Amino acid sequence: MSKKDKKQYAIETIRHSLAHVLAQAVMDMFPEAKLGMGPDIDNGFYYDFELPRTLIPEDLPILEKKMKHIIKQGQEFKEFSEPIEKSLKFLKKVKQDYKIELLDDLKAEGEKEVTFYENGPFVDMCKGSHVERTSQLPVNAFKLHRIAGAYWKGSEENIMLQRIYGLAFENKEKLDEHLEFLEEAKKRDHRRIGKDLDLFSLHDEAGAGLVYWHPKGARIRSIIEDFCRE
Repeated sequence: MSKKDKKQYAIETIRHSLAHVLAQAVMDMFPEAKLGMGPDIDNGFYYDFELPRTLIPEDLPILEKKMKHIIKQGQEFKEFSEPIEKSLKFLKKVKQDYKIELLDDLKAEGEKEVTFYENGPFVDMCKGSHVERTSQLPVNAFKLHRIAGAYWKGSEENIMLQRIYGLAFENKEKLDEHLEFLEEAKKRDHRRIGKDLDLFSLHDEAGAGLVYWHPKGARIRSIIEDFCRE
């Protein structure tokens, strides 16, 4: 690794760069994928996609492997700006409908040009910031964590996209610590405890989050309610 690759970056910059690498890996796996948004978040990052099929947990290790290959290639993140109208033509050409909608929002706000980042064959409309090259990302300090549904722009009136969450830290030790924390949290999950102790059960057909109290659970609830009233 060169001295340039050892340059220190803020963890937010690392996480955001990993979101782009994830999007590149997804586009390699699903060339027809449509990109939503991919920010850095607490403990990691995510990216939203419209895909030709529903993702399954077994897809995550495949995408992780693709990401690590991209990281080892040392692709340079190249920043460039383009006028709104030229950017619109490009996004229409590559059929990225959600990016077009975001561009229309920026145009309505009075923006005259937008920023893109290119790494390898992947180009994304984004404000940044990013590392200089993918080889500066910690190859063993991230993990694709889970898949979830997410409404576009957070509105139930919009289409539901598929969201891939990733964890990312400065080094492998911190990632392992967080994974251990999550495993311990699972042991204390109220849904698991309720089932193991025969306190209550949840049934999707009855409604999300609706609790069916079992005799022991109902008794505990009653005692707590009595305590609160007193």
